[in-house]
Amino acid sequence: MTDETGEAIAANREEFVPSDRGFLSPAHLIMAVFFVQALILANWLPRIPDVETALGLGHGDLALALAGLPLGMFLGIGVSGPVIEWLGPRRTILLSISALCVSAVFPGWAPNAVSLFVALFVMGATFALTDVAMNVEAARIETTFGRRIMSTCHGFWSVGSMVGSLMSGGIAELGVATGPHLAIVAVASLPIGILIARALPRLGPMVEGPERRPAFALPSLSLLGLCFFVFGMVMVEQVSRNWGGVFLRDILGASPGTIGLTIGMLALFMAIGRFLGDPLSDRFGGVVLARSFGIMAVAGIVLTVTADGIGQAMAGFIAMGLGVSVGFPLAIRAATARTDRSPATNVAALAFFAYSSSLVGPMMVGFTSEGMGLRIGFATILPLVVLSTLLAGQLRRG
Repeated sequence: MTDETGEAIAANREEFVPSDRGFLSPAHLIMAVFFVQALILANWLPRIPDVETALGLGHGDLALALAGLPLGMFLGIGVSGPVIEWLGPRRTILLSISALCVSAVFPGWAPNAVSLFVALFVMGATFALTDVAMNVEAARIETTFGRRIMSTCHGFWSVGSMVGSLMSGGIAELGVATGPHLAIVAVASLPIGILIARALPRLGPMVEGPERRPAFALPSLSLLGLCFFVFGMVMVEQVSRNWGGVFLRDILGASPGTIGLTIGMLALFMAIGRFLGDPLSDRFGGVVLARSFGIMAVAGIVLTVTADGIGQAMAGFIAMGLGVSVGFPLAIRAATARTDRSPATNVAALAFFAYSSSLVGPMMVGFTSEGMGLRIGFATILPLVVLSTLLAGQLRRG
């Protein structure tokens, strides 16, 4: 490293633009952040049926407890805009992913529904702050080096989710309780997350939009259509992850290993779609891509709610994963391209709406399932996915 580069880093004032080549390039490092964040969350999700049984919860009670995660996310994204503009994305990632690793331990040790809600609330807040910061940093790396990586970053998120789901299912099959399982994952993930975050380079000062908002970042009118597009796409993913294990166990009698495998297949095909997303969006455009994949998501929901065996349900999960894979990264790219506000504020606003879906979807499915069964509960997300598919044209604005 040259003296000039060292001075720029030490002062944290001048722009430092590292090489975009090599194993530890900025692109690869931010992709690793996406991977680790997903791995942590994915180890929790397949254990939800075990926690429901251990605590003796009904579907409605479980829905209320699970609401802690998206409500915590609201807090995280509400403060993310000003925090990132104050600390910068790199330092925000370092602090938030460390806190996420620690907070991910507690849901596995919750003795009742109230404590589970609180544990998930804290986990959700740290998860969301990491989420916004890493998306902003990925967009900055795209701009700095002039090549698209956003969809690929989300592909690595899905790979992390797949690996975490398979890990979780395998550990559950071995009879390891949820608490020790999540503690092992946290202890292993914490030093890795810190090392990756510290290795991220400083890319210079944040570019601010003409308007700064000190508190919760709500969507502007120009961003609202894009937010409605994201709403249904994110709902499919969140419902599948939160209620997929319970659906597979209660409706089809799936074992913990099968649950982990099926949710892992959802994540695998999300990863495939996202790795293909950047070249496909270059060739066909984001609107065509989002609409085509949205149709697959609709088909996946239909396959899942009508399934009479694991094979059809797995096909449905695969179609849902592939169908929603490109929606959020395409929306992130579109949001950061808007010039009305800073990228951090626009991403935080989009995430706020996305996490609203994370709250509404699982609760809607839980309460509907309490009275009408899980098949009907799962089917309630179908109209919203159709709406998202119709709103894909919002991706071309700005």
